[in-house]
Amino acid sequence: MHSNSRRSFIKSSLAFGAVTAIAPRVLRAVDEFDFVVIGAGSSGCVIANRLSADPQTRVLLLEAGGPDVHPLIPVIGQWTTLSGSEVDWKYATEPEPGLGGRTIPWPRGKTYGGSSAISAAAYVRGHQSDFDGWAQECGPTWSYRDVLPWFRKSEDNTRGLSDYHGVGGPMAVADTTDPHAGHEAFLEGVRDLGFAADPQWNFNGAQQEHGAGYYQKNLKDGRRHSAADGFLKPIMNRPNLTVRPWSQVKRLLFTGMRVTGVEYIRQSIVERVTVTREVIVSAGAIESPKILMVSGLGPADHLREHNIPVVLDLPGVGANLHDHPRIGFRWAGLTTLPGSAVSAGLFASSGINRGAPDLQFYVGRGLSAPDPAIAFSVVVARPHSRGRLRLRSADPLAPPAIHAGYFADARDMDVAVEGVRLARAIAHTKGYERLRGAAESPPATEVSLDQVRAFIRRTASTIYHPGGTCRMGRGRDAVVDPTLRVRGVEGLRVADASVMPTVVNSQTHAACVMIGERAADFALD
Repeated sequence: MHSNSRRSFIKSSLAFGAVTAIAPRVLRAVDEFDFVVIGAGSSGCVIANRLSADPQTRVLLLEAGGPDVHPLIPVIGQWTTLSGSEVDWKYATEPEPGLGGRTIPWPRGKTYGGSSAISAAAYVRGHQSDFDGWAQECGPTWSYRDVLPWFRKSEDNTRGLSDYHGVGGPMAVADTTDPHAGHEAFLEGVRDLGFAADPQWNFNGAQQEHGAGYYQKNLKDGRRHSAADGFLKPIMNRPNLTVRPWSQVKRLLFTGMRVTGVEYIRQSIVERVTVTREVIVSAGAIESPKILMVSGLGPADHLREHNIPVVLDLPGVGANLHDHPRIGFRWAGLTTLPGSAVSAGLFASSGINRGAPDLQFYVGRGLSAPDPAIAFSVVVARPHSRGRLRLRSADPLAPPAIHAGYFADARDMDVAVEGVRLARAIAHTKGYERLRGAAESPPATEVSLDQVRAFIRRTASTIYHPGGTCRMGRGRDAVVDPTLRVRGVEGLRVADASVMPTVVNSQTHAACVMIGERAADFALD
């Protein structure tokens, strides 16, 4: 977007919010829409773009946050500073038994672009077996072969993925621009251990098998290119698209078993809109199930605890919550490295699970300032542990209770232990000799199995990839069907990471964009 149009976009958005703070809106005919999309994140921006492409289709996009005007959003090397800021929902888990009772912050984006506006911006589709697994659960249209064209539709890649055919979509995908000696040492180290390691490998080939390379990122002209940058800002002037920031959903409105409206809170004022075709909830793995539950869709006993009238007993809403637990490592540096984002990585298998790699490494700390330490992270990329999300009260503005369930399944701890072993081996290869000093976390003295497990429990956190809380699939616990329609309800779909039966074994943003593409297509079919 040119600077003049961007300034106009920001000015009009902020002015609109200022007006609504003065007086409540009077409901008029304009408050009836064909589609209402809830959430302007990785999926919602795509859906709003595709639905409003037909000038006869009236689309409303509701976003609980505001415009993405925070000055550090475009700066990939500053992404960690956005956690806890005004563009973060500031979620946190309940005390986690698997982490020694610790409470873990769970940053999620609360602005145009959602979490794609505050992430490390690495772009990875996920392993083909992830989607083939979805197909077994949800039908053949979710196989890797069938979803691949939807990935391609979105991607505008400056170098080209291994199966990219130059579609030139709205979302910029580019090579990383900041590799330094620490990233190079990592690739040299894993190569010494027998892994394939190629700076040209971008993890987005059909197989995404074991090996190391440099992540591609959502970058354009060296700056972040979020879902809002790619899909929303270029279409803000469409007369049939209305975007309302600072609008947090209070509840869905029903006529019988059909969703016919949305009630939301904007600048402390309750407003309502009616919808003639569909509501598509794309508020993310935390807010989407919460919106369903406060609207009467969820586990009946739980809703009754909070005196919420039960529209439909859907026990799977809020269940199946899972995330990639992250274990960080740090050594004293023998030199000072430039700042960098997450640039180098490795996919590897622990030997515990069959199929896709179940360990993913991230090298880069989200620092623009010089970095005196050697640090990288490993995550359990195919977790078996499951948690759940529950309401604290019927108040739609109250944050939900997040029970992540880290390491509830012993297999995840076994994978994590192998990750620690491999991380230490990488750091002690020849490539790191000129860079690495003494071990700081974990200390070099903690080598027994019990000590390694204790280190994991006292330090593990999140790599920000929750999903599964409105699971797509079969059976009583499935919340949405293969076309993302909420079971037992008309006029309602969910489309975001919450519908993933199992979270992909990599970053989730790319898969969420693909889900958004498919949701729009389903809605228009």
